[in-house]
Amino acid sequence: MRTVTERRPMKSENTLESIGRVPVETFRGVVFPWHCDAMGHMSVQHQMPLMDNAVYHLLGYFGLTAGEVDGRNVGWADVSHEIRYLHELVAGDLLVLAGGILSVGRSSLRHRTILSRRPDGKRCTILEGVTVRFDLDGRKATPLSDRERGIAEQLMLPAQTI
Repeated sequence: MRTVTERRPMKSENTLESIGRVPVETFRGVVFPWHCDAMGHMSVQHQMPLMDNAVYHLLGYFGLTAGEVDGRNVGWADVSHEIRYLHELVAGDLLVLAGGILSVGRSSLRHRTILSRRPDGKRCTILEGVTVRFDLDGRKATPLSDRERGIAEQLMLPAQTI
């Protein structure tokens, strides 16, 4: 019998073999009327959760997002975000989020997520963030493993998307 805290192995669609080209698609959604503010466009309060979900999916390429990885009890912790809102989104807009890695530090990843509108592909919101590999027992940043650095290299955004 499975317990609530037991984690299932990752499915093949979320493995390094499935990366293909970068940026990788990390989330899809739709703007609903209740996402819009009094001015008729998607509110910031509803965009950040989409970005958070997308980054979580990006980190999923590294394996378990929290738990024992490479013999360590680790997770991820966001330490900074910069968000640019470029174009309005309104009810009914279809959204595609895609992202990748910009740079790798000792224990951190700098990443970018782009929220685009379908079907025209217009970039509407861009999030750049720094996330650290986090020791869940010591409650502090911990160095990225060689395996994680290799994965980050495969997720590196091409120069033309930067």
